[in-house]
Amino acid sequence: MNPLRFDLCKNLRWKSHSRDSGDPAAILESLQRQQVPFACLQTCQPWGPDDDLVSPGACGKERTCFKQSRLVEPPIA
Repeated sequence: MNPLRFDLCKNLRWKSHSRDSGDPAAILESLQRQQVPFACLQTCQPWGPDDDLVSPGACGKERTCFKQSRLVEPPIA
């Protein structure tokens, strides 16, 4: 069982996304660094379909376009 649990939208992309995708710890480390631009897969822009900016902290369950990524386990409710 994976001990790392956090919200991650499946549409959030960053430069090392494909390299990090197999390791939840690498994903979390990349997201915490925030030294790369983020983009939304739905818009291919730094904003989502709701016209708000995308980032690991901004792309959570409160947004209508959010879809939980399978790369990390969803948080325990």
